[in-house]
Amino acid sequence: MRVGLVTCKNLPEPDPDAAPLEAALKERGHSPILLAWDDEPTQPIGLPELELDVIVIRSPWNYFTAPTDFLVWILGAYECAAVINSPDVVKWNHHKKYLLQLVASGVPTVPTRLLRMPDGAAAKDAIASFDDVVIKPAVSAGSFGAKRFDSSDDASAFAHAMSLLKEGDILIQPFMNGFQDPGERSLIWIDGEWTHAIRKSPRFDGQVEKVDVSERPSPQELKVANAAIQAVPHKIHYARADLVETKAGPVLSELELMEPSLFFNHCQTALDRFVVMIEKCGGRNS
Repeated sequence: MRVGLVTCKNLPEPDPDAAPLEAALKERGHSPILLAWDDEPTQPIGLPELELDVIVIRSPWNYFTAPTDFLVWILGAYECAAVINSPDVVKWNHHKKYLLQLVASGVPTVPTRLLRMPDGAAAKDAIASFDDVVIKPAVSAGSFGAKRFDSSDDASAFAHAMSLLKEGDILIQPFMNGFQDPGERSLIWIDGEWTHAIRKSPRFDGQVEKVDVSERPSPQELKVANAAIQAVPHKIHYARADLVETKAGPVLSELELMEPSLFFNHCQTALDRFVVMIEKCGGRNS
């Protein structure tokens, strides 16, 4: 098969999944082809000539700089080949308002306030409702724009919130102690199964992500992660559920369905399962 792997022209940071995935595809006889979505920001003009069997979204990590253009590109790509995860999933997941939908479905989730316009009163109220806050764009990747403020620095928190609101919607959340100790847990889900988990240290704007190999997810973590997966209103093929521990048990911090790092270098089984999933979606299971 000819497998398109969606990325961007200039990665903001290295993609550790790229090399093992490309090698695994080649080993199975496939041809991986990198597709930088921002080569043609309004429509994938050259894709029909590539005769792709399937398109997999992997590392378009600058999509948040032009999210409307990215959605248009993905829809255009879908006219050329199957896209996984699908444009419907991308549309649902690219804006973090999906967290509020998961809360409404009963998924234990980090408390989240969504601000949709530069309303100073709403921002002050949201900041004051938490002792230690994290403020970040509602459409972003990595740690872009995410900053933490304690209760003694409400003025700086408010200034950051108002600055971000000039560009788009924002989220205001409490900083959970579990992010610091023991660290955020990421559970990897591929084609219906949880394959492995890693643990990450807190990461804010401009910082480098630190990852440790983690043990198997606990039953409590799996219960929350499964509830999140089941609440997604669209068919998905891969996911990463990020969880943080609280006194009441684990809660979801994010459900990554678009372009998550899947940490293949920590689990060969996950890589093998991902390649088989691509083959299924491309019409071949060999």
